[in-house]
Amino acid sequence: MEIRIGENLRKLRIKNELTQERLAEVFGVSPQAISRWENNSAYPDVTMLPIIANYYNISIDELIGMNEIRNVTKMNSIFSIVHEYESKGMIEEAIQTLRDAIKVYPGNYGFLSELAIALTLKINIDMEYELVNEAIALSERVLLNCTNEKIRSTTKANLCFLYLKANENKKAINLAKTLPHVWECREMLLPEMLCGNDYITEFKKGIATVISVISEKIQNSKSRDLSRNDKIMAIGPRTSSDDLKGKIELIMQFLDVSST
Repeated sequence: MEIRIGENLRKLRIKNELTQERLAEVFGVSPQAISRWENNSAYPDVTMLPIIANYYNISIDELIGMNEIRNVTKMNSIFSIVHEYESKGMIEEAIQTLRDAIKVYPGNYGFLSELAIALTLKINIDMEYELVNEAIALSERVLLNCTNEKIRSTTKANLCFLYLKANENKKAINLAKTLPHVWECREMLLPEMLCGNDYITEFKKGIATVISVISEKIQNSKSRDLSRNDKIMAIGPRTSSDDLKGKIELIMQFLDVSST
């Protein structure tokens, strides 16, 4: 949950053509305190909130940015509901939930990307290929306007499969070439930001995830079951470490590598 009080205080001060020095006099604090509030390095004491809100003739909720916080919380809950539906194979319910959410948040690229993925799942399960163009259009809209790299990467990966379904193989190949290399992915880089036991723990998680993805792709390779790949895009791979040895053996067999 992100408290936006600093940003709101700065906007209110500028809107009312006030200086930090003037506000410091009004609230009985130092100009440095006002500066720290505005850059979010410190927050006003809770007893100051009613005073500040009354001064600007706004509610405390508005000062803190509660509407935005509630929106973020609500949107996160929608993503959780969608992922639960998808994990249970309730794709129609996931699609309807996302369509309803987009009516309320039409510019939310996360919802648009998720809808494209949900439509992709429905295409594979129910063979409703008339949905391919809609899913492609949604994905291309996200890539045209969205600046969130995580959303863009997920959208690109799913769009590669959508292009294949639309017999746009060259587009699929060219788009796949723009995706990060494996050594640039989160699972490989995040551990490097940590130290000690945290490094080891995160690195093990990354290894388990990569092994799980590879083993699932091997299992799907004979039938070329793209629907499983699409499901990975939607809810992620099965990353249980219970049978890592079996997964590693499967990979070695696939590569014709002897374990002896």
